[in-house]
Amino acid sequence: MRNRFFGAGYKRLGFTLIELLVVIAIIAVLVALLLPAVQQAREAARRSQCKSNLHNIGLALHNYHESFKFFPPSRIAMGQVGWGGPAQGGSIGFLNATGWVMLLPFLDQQPLFNLYNSNSAASWTTVYGAYSPANMYGDSNFNWPVVSTKLPILLCPSDPGQLFYPYAGVKYYAASSSQPGGFRTNYDFEVWYGEYYYQGYAIQYLADTQKSMFAANGSTKVEDVKDGSSNTVMVCETLRTVFNGVCPAWGHGGHVQVGIALDCPWIPGINIWKYPYPPYYKYTQIGRLANWAAGGSDHAGGCHVCLGDGSVRFISQSINYQTLLNLAHMRDGNPLGDF
Repeated sequence: MRNRFFGAGYKRLGFTLIELLVVIAIIAVLVALLLPAVQQAREAARRSQCKSNLHNIGLALHNYHESFKFFPPSRIAMGQVGWGGPAQGGSIGFLNATGWVMLLPFLDQQPLFNLYNSNSAASWTTVYGAYSPANMYGDSNFNWPVVSTKLPILLCPSDPGQLFYPYAGVKYYAASSSQPGGFRTNYDFEVWYGEYYYQGYAIQYLADTQKSMFAANGSTKVEDVKDGSSNTVMVCETLRTVFNGVCPAWGHGGHVQVGIALDCPWIPGINIWKYPYPPYYKYTQIGRLANWAAGGSDHAGGCHVCLGDGSVRFISQSINYQTLLNLAHMRDGNPLGDF
């Protein structure tokens, strides 16, 4: 019967199944070609933001130095020490405070700084026996609203790691007996690795050849950086996920949360994913640093550092370890070479 609308010669328009499959295949190929480019563009933007964060941190540190004629200490009156407590002339109580809190007004965070109670501890964590919770100054719960605050300038946008240490009441890392650890940071001061145990030792007794720009319970000046501020790491990038220990929190100290130590002898390098001692080889995981105080990032091939002059450099994970040590130390007298 003739179609009443289109006549006898009408043919239905549309895709055959084969044509549809070809179109889908073409779209899939295009997506496969474009997706890596989109991901690379996003990572380039994140990497640029990370570099900008460190640049602004460098400016803040130099503005702080301009105001006070010295840089802030990395940590103040840590509770988790075995040497450097009252028996060695240290503080009779602990604060677990950080230099980042002192830097807040120079990071456009004056209102947050005004909320901080410098007479109360920033966290309650203790270990090794130099202090007990009874030696804590004030009440760390007072400062929880501050140390739990997210500061985007201290976070690398490429890092998907946890933002808090998740458990309350853990004496090594919690901010208080009822709160988990404070907000984490992807950037921290370059320090001597031994500060996880020896509080105040670096600033008083460490040999010049081993000193970094930052230390607990002490401050350095630009003129102390004898190797040249453009040849010395001031702040280093790290990740918010580590295997041994935990990464630092910006607002408080905790067990092994003392800074970044590029001179740590058992983690000799950047982006070290494998813990170097058996039986832990099997726990290797790309994107998770093997140890606390390690330098690294989720950027391919290395991590950013802010040098003492405020400039930001990307350090390759294949950097010679001796060169890395020379960058970590502010007055070792060694020629730096290329990096």
